[in-house]
Amino acid sequence: MTVDHESGRTGASVEPASVRPGDAPRPSTSDGRGKGPAHAAARTRPPWWRGRDGLGLLFVLAPMLFLFAVLIVPIVYNMWVSLHSWRLTDVGGPQFVGLDNYIEVLRTPRWRDTIVRTAVFVVLTVGLQVVIGFGIAMFLYKHFPRARALRVALLLPMMVSEVAVGNMWRLLYNYDGGLLNWALGLVGIDRVFWLGPDMAFASVVLTDVWQNAPFVTLVIFAALQTMPNELLEAADLDGASGWVRIRRVILPIVQPALLLVLIFQTMFAIRAFGTIWILTEGGPGTATTLLSIDIFRVALQSYDVGLASTLSWFLVFINLIVAIIYMRWLKREPLS
Repeated sequence: MTVDHESGRTGASVEPASVRPGDAPRPSTSDGRGKGPAHAAARTRPPWWRGRDGLGLLFVLAPMLFLFAVLIVPIVYNMWVSLHSWRLTDVGGPQFVGLDNYIEVLRTPRWRDTIVRTAVFVVLTVGLQVVIGFGIAMFLYKHFPRARALRVALLLPMMVSEVAVGNMWRLLYNYDGGLLNWALGLVGIDRVFWLGPDMAFASVVLTDVWQNAPFVTLVIFAALQTMPNELLEAADLDGASGWVRIRRVILPIVQPALLLVLIFQTMFAIRAFGTIWILTEGGPGTATTLLSIDIFRVALQSYDVGLASTLSWFLVFINLIVAIIYMRWLKREPLS
């Protein structure tokens, strides 16, 4: 018996439980210095990759690895190839030449003419697409604001493949039995050699504008639908002319959509290939040869992959320059 001197109570003495050899130690219920329930819970916590954050990281990491494999790796490899003299028919393999391929492109008149011709093609096609597309969008907004059938009709040129468009316009441009020369004959005008040396470049520009201008029309028309009618009514009350209304009222509203159209159409025009190849294959001579066509010829006909990679980087540089110009324009205040 033991006596509690503070309370005066008596009770049986408690002997410590004996621990048999081989028994597992009992877990302590105290939470001091990492030996309590908090420490046990921390020990049973799942690894980070099995938790909610880890699962989210895996979902993000998978597409990033995919983009790295299909985008970053080919870009780096293409840059590496452009620094080498490498013709697939040669036995020696790639030879490192540094920037010699880039210097050769800038020094060779043929490549310089191709770069200039590509720039002219881009300016003409994108400029005509924007002007024509904007005009058709304004016409539809004023006279047929709810005509859904016209919007569907505008989608048709974009839904047709480049091969079909090229073959269709090749038949239209035919010198002997083409529809265009037949129409000219009805009004007494001599036939035109549309795909000849003098008219081939204008013909491919016309074909590209026909196929891509409807996209501009749809985007601008959608932007016009968001314009409040009160703005045009106020302009009418002020006696504003048609050009003033377009310049001061309509263009500030559609400016973001217009810049979006310029960026996309410029990128499409810079790498135009299919329709032009079906129409002229870059000819006659080099009259319709653009950078994309020269890249195809150099890489898949001459098998000079080093020079072809260099030409492809000039396409990238042109795209970057145009995108930077457009983005700087986009950051400006709307037209006023």
